[in-house]
Amino acid sequence: LRDGVLTFVPEGSMPNKLQDYVVTVDKKTTDYTPKVNLVKQEDKDIIDVLIDDVHFTSYHFSDEWKKPFLWPVIAEGGFHVTRDYPADPEGTPEEARDHIHHKSIWSAYGEVNDVDCWGEGDGSGYQTVLDVTFGSGDAYGWIKSKNVWQDKDKKDIISEEREYRFYATPEKGRLIDVNVVFTANKGDVTFVDTKEGGLVAVRMSHLMTKRAAEITNSHGDTGEPKCWGKPSPWCDYSADIEGFGYRGITVFDNPGNLRYPTSWHVRGYGLMGANAFGYSYFGEKPHNKGLVPENGDYKFKKDEVLSFNYRVYVHSGDVEEAKVADRFADYATPPKVSFVE
Repeated sequence: LRDGVLTFVPEGSMPNKLQDYVVTVDKKTTDYTPKVNLVKQEDKDIIDVLIDDVHFTSYHFSDEWKKPFLWPVIAEGGFHVTRDYPADPEGTPEEARDHIHHKSIWSAYGEVNDVDCWGEGDGSGYQTVLDVTFGSGDAYGWIKSKNVWQDKDKKDIISEEREYRFYATPEKGRLIDVNVVFTANKGDVTFVDTKEGGLVAVRMSHLMTKRAAEITNSHGDTGEPKCWGKPSPWCDYSADIEGFGYRGITVFDNPGNLRYPTSWHVRGYGLMGANAFGYSYFGEKPHNKGLVPENGDYKFKKDEVLSFNYRVYVHSGDVEEAKVADRFADYATPPKVSFVE
């Protein structure tokens, strides 16, 4: 229970059916550990997320990085489903050490006014973390990060508040809800049309890319040529990993988001990003002709607030085995709940 909201994850719930559950309150002992337990590492700007005492991911927000990010992301069986580089370069082969700004799971965009807030080359901007709070619980744990996006000289451009919620689900199907809220309290801001961006972005493990990669969207399209730039409620990146079986990540767009369904900056080498702004690039694809505006610029007027919501589904099995379409339906049309004392 947090902020007056009771949150729980019902097991075995079915769509279009009325089901009864009994909610009870257990008395906790002094040594009680929540099912989703968040712990800050001593003397480090890292918060570890443990679910049923199993390490799932960690939030990194130190000034040594240009942007905060989640790493590692650990699927069932201990498989690191996102890339270890650059957080762990020694564990990454040389051929997979490209794009230093692709940090596991993160949020960024390539042209904010005239500043590159996606790449990390000369002249690129920063996401500076101002404050981080977090909490644990039996249904979910959470991290709330207050950030400001800045230019190369650390001049503020726009404020951003990000919340991650990590749910108490089994290892075969972990869930992260991501809420990204922009506030233009520094002045007018334009998110300029570019393909380089993802308000939720993922870089997959090098073991899941190129030949092994299976990219799928909600329309049933597969592969980069058909999925890149195409609007879709969700996009999945999976692969059959020797010694583990299929592991993957799906990102769900929320029906309430601006320009739903979002377009996808998804590449065979492992990148997958939800990009609602890069229409001129994505519109060049023949299958997108007429589906999106010619230009995706979005202008924030001073003090305007805009919120984006996504869900990240870290799963075992391929798209069918993981029931990705069903899990999206759970997210897009959640059950209605009423309480009777």
